[in-house]
Amino acid sequence: LPSSCTGESAPVENNTCEVASGSLAIGYNIQCDEEEACIPCFINPNPDPDRRRRYEIRDLPEGHWESFEFAVNTMQNLTMDEGQGKYGPIFKNHVYMVAFHIFATDSLRGEQAHLGAHFFPYHSAFANMYDAVVTTITDYHNLPLESSPYWWPFKDTDQRDIVGPKYFGTHPGLGENYEVIDGRFANWTIPSFNDSLIQYEKYVSNASDNFYAGSIYGQLRESTSYLWQSTYVAFPRDPGMNRTGSEFQPTGLEDVMRCLDCEYDRDNYNIFHFAWCVQERWHVWAHAGLGGFRFTDEGERFNADFDGKQGPISPIFVPFHNTVDMFSSEWMSRYVEWSNVSWGFPYKRAFNYALNDTYDGINLFDTISSSFPMRWYDLGWIPFDGPGANKTVTYFDALCATIKQNADHVYVKFSGAPDGAPGEIVEPRNMSATPADTNMSPADETAITWAESNKDADLLPAAEAFLKAYDTDSDNRLDAAEAFLEELLESSGEDGKRK
Repeated sequence: LPSSCTGESAPVENNTCEVASGSLAIGYNIQCDEEEACIPCFINPNPDPDRRRRYEIRDLPEGHWESFEFAVNTMQNLTMDEGQGKYGPIFKNHVYMVAFHIFATDSLRGEQAHLGAHFFPYHSAFANMYDAVVTTITDYHNLPLESSPYWWPFKDTDQRDIVGPKYFGTHPGLGENYEVIDGRFANWTIPSFNDSLIQYEKYVSNASDNFYAGSIYGQLRESTSYLWQSTYVAFPRDPGMNRTGSEFQPTGLEDVMRCLDCEYDRDNYNIFHFAWCVQERWHVWAHAGLGGFRFTDEGERFNADFDGKQGPISPIFVPFHNTVDMFSSEWMSRYVEWSNVSWGFPYKRAFNYALNDTYDGINLFDTISSSFPMRWYDLGWIPFDGPGANKTVTYFDALCATIKQNADHVYVKFSGAPDGAPGEIVEPRNMSATPADTNMSPADETAITWAESNKDADLLPAAEAFLKAYDTDSDNRLDAAEAFLEELLESSGEDGKRK
């Protein structure tokens, strides 16, 4: 192994690279090479400088968080039929996303989303499918958002805003039974499974591959869940923790940087070892730190709603796994010369290190979660009516499309990240689309665009008053906005409230 990961110069006391290579079975995970049917991944030498930008949540430009929040709530509140009727076939609701993840995790063939090299391409593709829905919604409404944000969850950064009332709510939850009752997604509803099944079963190509039938309480939670609460639950990490304030326990950045800094080695540190390192040394404990599960004094494990299987229930799931995608994309991009063998991703006999076994469905050219697949149009790669739109996404497709040179987005380096951390330093976008003498903020622009596009007949006077108020001072603007919202709430019953 390279000197950066071994011997006295190793970045960890118990060397991460040696632990990763020594902890895993040898003789499985057959890689493609010159004798096998390798398909080289083309690496774009000139990435589009104007690609969509993924910002860390706290670095989002003004108005972008509100746009993301609007899109996530839209995914939560609409049925599949309602959403696709308005936004087109790319729309997926939260029920779909949770069911999709549980289905892959509970596959009878073996785990299709975690515990092997397939962890990275599965979650990168999942996050991109989610982002395609989010940006479709925001683009439809002319709302400012380039891409779903990522979350820098490490203990070198103050996390009280993220896991507090400003964003995702206090973790563990402050409700009587650890429900998350504050934050922008307070009292986030857990759907019943019976309602969910109707919405997604037509997308399943092989229902017999999966034994999932909802939780014992008939909810869209994992089949072994004993949670009965109707809203999102986040446990304390350990029994007996006090209940004051946010007690989220972040992991250290060094844990994942050690994995990132280990160099590619065909047999001792390929993408399988890197996936093991990230999952076991960081990812799973971040889930635990957010109240995804806890252990009793007797060692019995209880899962809450940020557990691996049902994790997408939480609005923080995709921002967190965007960070996973950022690290995997960064590691692959450092070793583009090995893209012709897909960084050692198993071509045959892909291995699950937790089950200590190999099984079908997780090899390089297999369709990701083939019994409930993603298609190219689901990820926004091809328009719904374009050629190849219905092609299913393979692990190879996802690896090749999400390496940072090829991705349709770029991760902007978090302002609080140290030197050496992944992410690009970019120039600010030109936000001077409005005349310099107007004092109009991006949030004002968003409000005007929204009002102009929602001039229903019964709202027209209020909308026009709202727009005219921009010729006057800020107090009148606020009064007009308030009056417009009151008219909106009263105009069409429950539908108006949802708008």
